[in-house]
Amino acid sequence: MGKNNKAWKSVFEKLNLLEKINNNGFVYITADELKKYSDNHREPRLMAKQDTLSSRPTIFKKHDLSIFPVANGRYIIFKDDDQQSYYSYASSLDNILITEYVPKADVQNFKTLQSNAISSESQAIDYAHLISLIKTFTNESELFLTIRGRLRSNEFNFRLPNCDHHVNVSGVQIEVDAGFESPDKIYILEAKIGKRDDFHIRQLYYPYQDWSIRTGKEVIPIFFIYTNGIFYLTEFKFGDKFGELEIVRSRGFVVNEPAKQIVNLSELVETVQVANKEPHGVPYPQANDLDKVIDIVINLDDETLNTKESISLFFDFDERQGDYYANAAIYLGLLKHDGGRPRKFELTSTGEKLRRCNNRNQRNLLLLKQILIKPTFNTVFQDLIRLDCYLDRLSNSRIAEIIDANTTVSKSTRGRRASTVKRWLQWICDNVEFQTR
Repeated sequence: MGKNNKAWKSVFEKLNLLEKINNNGFVYITADELKKYSDNHREPRLMAKQDTLSSRPTIFKKHDLSIFPVANGRYIIFKDDDQQSYYSYASSLDNILITEYVPKADVQNFKTLQSNAISSESQAIDYAHLISLIKTFTNESELFLTIRGRLRSNEFNFRLPNCDHHVNVSGVQIEVDAGFESPDKIYILEAKIGKRDDFHIRQLYYPYQDWSIRTGKEVIPIFFIYTNGIFYLTEFKFGDKFGELEIVRSRGFVVNEPAKQIVNLSELVETVQVANKEPHGVPYPQANDLDKVIDIVINLDDETLNTKESISLFFDFDERQGDYYANAAIYLGLLKHDGGRPRKFELTSTGEKLRRCNNRNQRNLLLLKQILIKPTFNTVFQDLIRLDCYLDRLSNSRIAEIIDANTTVSKSTRGRRASTVKRWLQWICDNVEFQTR
């Protein structure tokens, strides 16, 4: 059980929170109470950090609960049966057309900030601003960075989704990754390294409400993602009721390189030496997003991002998924265990090579080769070639047969592993254009 799960289980049991929530629909709790009654006196801010649906503690998932800060050191926990506190848009990202962006400035002249060295949200935003990518997305000719960092909110209120209770928010700490001002608008950016399947609307809703009070200008909320050389920008619009949030527009950009890399198929097949057997001592892949695997390798360090817990915190998912993604990188020969306890991860020579790649296409080609040296993936890929790369024609049952022939994966889980294999193949199709001659 993860640290947050243990901490919240203890708090709910000692304070009988479920009964109070079931009776009223909500309950208020202080940071002091969280620290006093949680297992090992866990830091309240870590307990309250539930920025994605998967990062919620078990008890919140089981009972459809959400949490919001309402004042300095005070929170509200409430029933959120329809999960209106979160916006799910993973499928929207899959449907965004990725286009090449060619900035007017020669980015090679910038020696202190380059796209292949971006490792934080602020660096990603600064780079996008530097090359006028944010201007391009917003269609603004004048745009100035005017907001960044933490501040205390003004007073505003909203009604909970499942009852008539009005929540008054005042003096809550709000962190804005970046705010840009044009002559008549303010653009509030919430930025992430790595894709998110969903996000807690508080991250945009609180700054939106706060700056709508502070200024007469229209406030535009934007969710900004940087992952494996791709900049995703999604403009949202809030409605009058809590949880009303819709996408206005979305775009994805790669800088100074095509969205798809052209690869000679026959040369690729000839240069890949298939391993005799699947990797030993590491689970068969259970991580669906290969861009996240690359992001982990690029951002891994010896102190702050080298355990399943730190990986889960970095990407806002639970520790089990942190383990899945680290193990996927181990399977691909990019990470290894350091042999210590608790278990930590470190880069292999191939992982170091991927990190040093100058651009996205180099990284993707290296990763593609690492995938195809694995017997199961190579066999499945050969099937895909015979089907003219029409992924829909490749059945999960056929993939499960190939997994069965090469691994000891149990029959009950082969279907789920086949789904992951198909997601990896989809990543290949999305990022690579094969030439047959």
